[in-house]
Amino acid sequence: MNEQLNILLWRSWIPLYEYPVTFSALAKYSIGGTCSQLLWHARNLTQMGHHVQVLGATKEDIVEEAVDFVGSSNQSDQERLLASGRIRSPDVIFLEGAFAAADFFRSKFPKAKVVHIGQNIDRYGSHKAFQEETAIDIYALVGQGQLAEYCVRYPRLRHKFMLIRNVVPWNWLYQGLSRVPVENRIVWVGAWTKKGLRSWAETMQRVLWEHPSYRWTLYGPCHGAHIKAEIPPYILRGLRFRAGQLSMHSLPLAQLAKEISSARVVLVSLGIECGPISTLDAHAMGRPVLSGNDMVYKYCNPEGAGIRVTTAAERYQALIRLINDPLLSDALGTMGQELIISDYVEKNQRNDLNRTLGYLRVVGALGAVSAYTPPMKIVENVNHLVDKIKRKVLSIGVSQSR
Repeated sequence: MNEQLNILLWRSWIPLYEYPVTFSALAKYSIGGTCSQLLWHARNLTQMGHHVQVLGATKEDIVEEAVDFVGSSNQSDQERLLASGRIRSPDVIFLEGAFAAADFFRSKFPKAKVVHIGQNIDRYGSHKAFQEETAIDIYALVGQGQLAEYCVRYPRLRHKFMLIRNVVPWNWLYQGLSRVPVENRIVWVGAWTKKGLRSWAETMQRVLWEHPSYRWTLYGPCHGAHIKAEIPPYILRGLRFRAGQLSMHSLPLAQLAKEISSARVVLVSLGIECGPISTLDAHAMGRPVLSGNDMVYKYCNPEGAGIRVTTAAERYQALIRLINDPLLSDALGTMGQELIISDYVEKNQRNDLNRTLGYLRVVGALGAVSAYTPPMKIVENVNHLVDKIKRKVLSIGVSQSR
């Protein structure tokens, strides 16, 4: 039987939202994917039998679904709470999407295992996260594509990379949602800062002038209870759309999912992602996805579930193809939903969490043998060639001795 652990989920020194990021907030507000996955982690870990506290997600003390959300406003508050014993001494600390507290927690709880959830590892500045390797026991990567990419890019840290994939709340929410009939509507899902929104706007200007019956709706999260879903001006600068063809909203999760289900096609970012939740949401609601064409999207928007694109011509041609063939769009959406049910539901994340915690239980006993560094690619190729020659020579020797 697995040991019951004290687990601390840490989001940030200062809560990112004006309202508490707890389970009840999901029915009222639009929150970013990193915070929603934190909630899924908390729920899964609790259902697995562990004691879970969350720090840096709310300014108020709140207990929901057996998860203890500890209130704090800043780093000083958190340090005081830790000194007072309000935070149980953790066996495992999950740094949810940020690593600023890695050294602090390593010093404060030297026996605890520290896991960084790699939601926001910068593609071009990933060394900043990996410079914390002495304080971090495991880098939990949030998608198969992200895991594959970093295993190749950072072989010396490969022994610290594990998968805790992003998932959708299929059993908790999506499975029971009623779908809305599909309309002549294209939607964008994701923050306004995601790569490619300006490029999609340029494509959509052309598409909407050619297909005046279509509309484009953009959905993004709001970081605060009263912030409007206003798009940065540069995204639409110099572009022209007919009146009523373009709108922007931020919706709570259940409402957003229903809106996605009515879209002919869902547009998401063009890359530089970790485990893009907007793509998973679209697949869960049975709609085809047009995404970037990198390693991450190879796994979360694979062949048959959507289309991966790069250039302006590819973006336009793929979108027109799906607009002109609604049955094909529906077929892609069906395959995307099957992908979600097989790979991206709650049980998959629980399995990943359980595997990671299991490894953390034994890694100390394994010691140095758990951290052998794989050879560089050129050394690997030379070793392969030497082995091939050796086998050939031995084979010749065997045949001559007969």
